Amino acid sequence: MMRPVFITDLDGTLLGHDDFSFTPIRDDFLNLLNRGIQIIFNSSKTASEIRALCDDLDVKLPFICENGAALFNADLLVGDIQIGDTVPSSTVLGTTVEGLMEAWDKAIDPALHRHCMLLDAMGLKAKQRVLGLAGRQLSRALDRNFSVLFSFYGPHEAFADLCSQAAAAGLRVHSGGRVHCLSGQHDKSSFNMKIRRRCSTPASEAIIIGFGDSDNDIALLSQADVACVVPRPRQPLLQLADPPPKVITVSQPAPSGWVIAASQALALLEKQR
Repeated sequence: MMRPVFITDLDGTLLGHDDFSFTPIRDDFLNLLNRGIQIIFNSSKTASEIRALCDDLDVKLPFICENGAALFNADLLVGDIQIGDTVPSSTVLGTTVEGLMEAWDKAIDPALHRHCMLLDAMGLKAKQRVLGLAGRQLSRALDRNFSVLFSFYGPHEAFADLCSQAAAAGLRVHSGGRVHCLSGQHDKSSFNMKIRRRCSTPASEAIIIGFGDSDNDIALLSQADVACVVPRPRQPLLQLADPPPKVITVSQPAPSGWVIAASQALALLEKQR
């Protein structure tokens, strides 16, 4: 038997692209949970932001934060647990902010630093403008343990040099819709195999269904069994250079597009059974 495991991006995929709205699909989402579908949030968001979303939903879910830096609530992954097994609730792959900044100062050419503005160095109003957040939402977004946010104002070739130097130093640059993010060498697919093993049993194989909308989700989608692509308003549809065997592309953006993709993915698995 096949057991669907949803691993989903949040902003622009599950949450509305512009307003981060979730309300229109709240009941559909909770119904999937009530049916026993394992859903794992996987986002560039911080643990504080994702916990706040879970609190709004009145649920506790496994989640991956800061672009694959850490997996939390892993003990909630439903799979093959033997009596006496101990399942750690969290696993960290990320590099601390202190470690990131030390590498940033030592490994990145100072000439490239001049094209970058770290969010931590910005004033409050600038942070609000860049992230489109304020108050507690802004505080949660800045509560980062494994990543550093920055804006880049230089030419394309300079940004390519920055990414290359970061990679040589064991770092990674993720590009989101509003800012860039410096992190360790991990991405949104880093926990896929762990989740697959943990959620499989002798009687049922975990089938990873990934959901995403942007370049930052390509690794997650490419390493899934089924990739669900949600379109972005006013932007080209995401293309996967190395897609999995099954790709579902819906015509509606988030949040309604997420529910459509989820229904089509479950129907696909039912047909394969």
